[in-house]
Amino acid sequence: MSLAKLTEPQRQALDWLSRLRDSDAGPDEQQQFQEWLSAAAEHAAAYEQILQFWQQLGGLPELASNQLNTARGFVRQNQLARRRRNLALAVVALAIGLAVKYPEQLQKSVAVRYQTAIGERQSVELADGSRIELNTASSMRVDRFGARTVWLEQGEAWFNVKHDADRPFEVRVGAGRIRDVGTQFNVSIGNGHTSVAVVEGEVALSVPGRQELALTAGLQAGFAGDGSLQPPRANDAGAGAWRDGILVFKQQPLPEVLRQLARYHPVEFDLPDAKLQTLTVSGRFSTTDLNESLNTLQNGLGVRAIKTAGSKILIRAKD
Repeated sequence: MSLAKLTEPQRQALDWLSRLRDSDAGPDEQQQFQEWLSAAAEHAAAYEQILQFWQQLGGLPELASNQLNTARGFVRQNQLARRRRNLALAVVALAIGLAVKYPEQLQKSVAVRYQTAIGERQSVELADGSRIELNTASSMRVDRFGARTVWLEQGEAWFNVKHDADRPFEVRVGAGRIRDVGTQFNVSIGNGHTSVAVVEGEVALSVPGRQELALTAGLQAGFAGDGSLQPPRANDAGAGAWRDGILVFKQQPLPEVLRQLARYHPVEFDLPDAKLQTLTVSGRFSTTDLNESLNTLQNGLGVRAIKTAGSKILIRAKD
């Protein structure tokens, strides 16, 4: 069975498998899955085939057994005995077809996921010698089948890539692609856009339907919220400085500085004064010492940082 001959229920089953493996899948999505599963006997059979193939690849946790049992129940209820007798053959056919060339959705779903909490960082060494440093409150997936592909889902990461012309290294953010040409670069997702800063070497940025953009050391660009490529400009002074526990700002709006600080600490900033929202900030801030950062803001901007109920911090003008 080739990818082109996958049935529509099997394609839908792949989609559900991807969505249910996401830790953000909530009760509403679980309910939608149950409705889809019970809508047609073919849905249950297709989901059972995809799950069993997945388990052969070692890509599913034990939690998947609940959905598999549910699917089997629907198969029994609809008397799909013939389908079940041929299930092993179908699974083998799926394995042959999908293992050779599988869609990105399947590739991403079975990829190894890494995630950091607020204030946490993680370093990941890849088999090819490349290294990824995942910043606070970030998540990514790394291909497990040999393709040098990483999906950055949220937050920020630093990439130190071992160049291999025959096996390009690619970072994917939504529809955007960042292809390594032997380099060190930083990728950050925030405020609806993605920023790519190259420190060494070169990367190529691309989105569907647009000409590829070459980005060399000392420059940064990215993807706008509408998926378009942003023009290159000089790197910000603090590109990748978070790896040393430092945030560097140069004429950054105060709301953006507060947003960045909140990525490293379990706090919520309140900035109700419209005049204060227009202030800009320049300086170096610690990613680990919140009190030091608040003192820097208070001394430099003439504001007060007042800790209120829970984890909220009110920023207001000094009396």
